[in-house]
Amino acid sequence: MKIAKEFQLDIGDIELCVIEWSGTGDPILLLHATGFHSRCWTQVVKHLPGRQVYAVDLRFHGASGDSGDTDWGVMGKDIGLLIEKLNLNRLIGVGHSIGGHLIARTAAQAPERFKHLILIDPVIMSPERYTDFHLISEGLSAKDHPVSRRKNQWRDAQEMYDRFKGRPPFDSWQPQVLRDYCDYALRPAKKNALKQLACDPVNEAGIYLHQRGNDAALQELPNIHTPVTLLRAPPGDDALPSLSHSPTWPQLAAALPNCQEVYLSDMNHFIPMQNPELVAHYIEAVK
Repeated sequence: MKIAKEFQLDIGDIELCVIEWSGTGDPILLLHATGFHSRCWTQVVKHLPGRQVYAVDLRFHGASGDSGDTDWGVMGKDIGLLIEKLNLNRLIGVGHSIGGHLIARTAAQAPERFKHLILIDPVIMSPERYTDFHLISEGLSAKDHPVSRRKNQWRDAQEMYDRFKGRPPFDSWQPQVLRDYCDYALRPAKKNALKQLACDPVNEAGIYLHQRGNDAALQELPNIHTPVTLLRAPPGDDALPSLSHSPTWPQLAAALPNCQEVYLSDMNHFIPMQNPELVAHYIEAVK
């Protein structure tokens, strides 16, 4: 596999950590899900030999900066600035979960930069679900969210891997993807010998809570004329929420002007972690 080059890109108020695999062809930009990082795409990139690929740690994630508010609009502007700084054109934008939301909104605002979008179970929810989420989350702070109480003291990546490998949803992942996640998920703690999550649980919780203000994405959908491939997992029961169920609005494909939907009935929300080769196949299929 090609050697990945890591660098920091100054976009103004923070620096974003970018991983680049050099190659040829139209550039590919990979955006990860909430709580994860760019190295979670490594197994996908292994199936894209010779391609020019970029993966970025979103704000508050990985080795990127973590200042500012956990606002999806701000995080989306980060991606627009990154594309401008790197001068990416004829771009194949690939986003999973929040990454799908962010790349879709970026393409709505700068369509001239994009050739194709691959949205993998994006967090673009139904109008009704945005309304319900707003009512439920109103008045809550990030520290009220259960995600804020995630275990945040780790000896090393091996301890993390051993803890997660038999637990859902991680038990549905390919083992090497879980290794990649754990190997880059931790950073040295400030006050002791243990390590902490690079995506602080309180920041992660804040990102989840900020979903309530993102129904503006629905108004931008008609502006996305870039061809879209939508990979979607089965929805869950709203009464029994689970991170493994799809958050994607079932009518999303119909709301996009130029979209091919692929419904993956045997998969869960973590499609790139379950089957990296399948994701690479849809990227390579872009002509």
